[in-house]
Amino acid sequence: MNLPICGLALALLLVFLKPRSRSTGVPWTNAVKEQVDYVGALLLIPSLFAVLFGLIMGGAQYPWSSWRIIVPLILGILGWVSFHLHQHFFATHPSVPSRLFANRTSATAFALTFLSSILVQATTYLIPVYFQGVLNTTVLQSGTYFLPYAMGALFSAVLGGALLSKFGAYRPVHAAAFAISAVAFGLFTLLDSDTKTAAWAFFQLIAAAGTGITMSTMLPAIMAGLPESDVALSSAAYSFIRNFGLIWGITIPGIIFSSVADMNLHRISDTHLQDSLRGGAAYSFASQAHVLQDENPKEVWDQVNDVYARALRAVWWFAISISILSFFAVAGEEGLELRAELETEFGIDEEKEPQRSAGSASSQAQ
Repeated sequence: MNLPICGLALALLLVFLKPRSRSTGVPWTNAVKEQVDYVGALLLIPSLFAVLFGLIMGGAQYPWSSWRIIVPLILGILGWVSFHLHQHFFATHPSVPSRLFANRTSATAFALTFLSSILVQATTYLIPVYFQGVLNTTVLQSGTYFLPYAMGALFSAVLGGALLSKFGAYRPVHAAAFAISAVAFGLFTLLDSDTKTAAWAFFQLIAAAGTGITMSTMLPAIMAGLPESDVALSSAAYSFIRNFGLIWGITIPGIIFSSVADMNLHRISDTHLQDSLRGGAAYSFASQAHVLQDENPKEVWDQVNDVYARALRAVWWFAISISILSFFAVAGEEGLELRAELETEFGIDEEKEPQRSAGSASSQAQ
């Protein structure tokens, strides 16, 4: 579904986007071809896949001691190290220049971007599992129940941007956001099959306030410590790190969830259900819970709900630790003044109205 939409968007950009011409006089299409960091991409992308493969398959498809897990992890880590060495020492046009992390404020804000993305993705990835695996809702119902977080995060992102524009101080905003997130995930640890609707809806709104504010307030803090010539690069690096965090926001919570679920399968008396949930299958099994609960005794299904609640609780504790770490990391940011204007060679060319000749102007005046 994403491919045709993204392909259409890319085609429209190539046709209608008119970037401002740089002083070199090189056409922007040629400049893009020359400045793409092909070597960096060839180092990073396979390394990322290798590490993710090892982390996802380890303990589920293969034991952690298997060469099928150890080799991808080692190669992936070596590839990451090679990527950063290439970016710092060899790349002519690095995709992630090391100078972007040379000052304390920008480096801290990049780290907070990564951590906040993990929190956002962990919430969106696993809250529906609570509805399906613990409350036994349908997939459609879980999407409806998720609306408090989805709508609340949107509103909070707007609110965070408004507060930043009004007061120009990003450190208090960041600290408040992560403090609220810590409280929200602490409340999530209380979720079980007996939680009232008003409670889990209210908990979602609190989580939305904490994670939503960070969505719109990180990039200004990153740019505050960088020269205007790095605006484009810092925006690209921000987008990359944010999406990188979203990837790990699925991977790490997913590993924790599956591992804790497997550790608690002995609590289920039905061996067939144990096998259905084993080896990372608990996540996909949740979507079938509303159908299968009527086929099993209530006491057995209560055991299944308990396993899901325990596995999710472990993820929420992980999210609490990330929130607290991020809260204290805000101290690494300096209170720099945000820019009111931006002067850069990057931008969009505006169509200029053709100048009228003096003769035509005088004739119109007559």
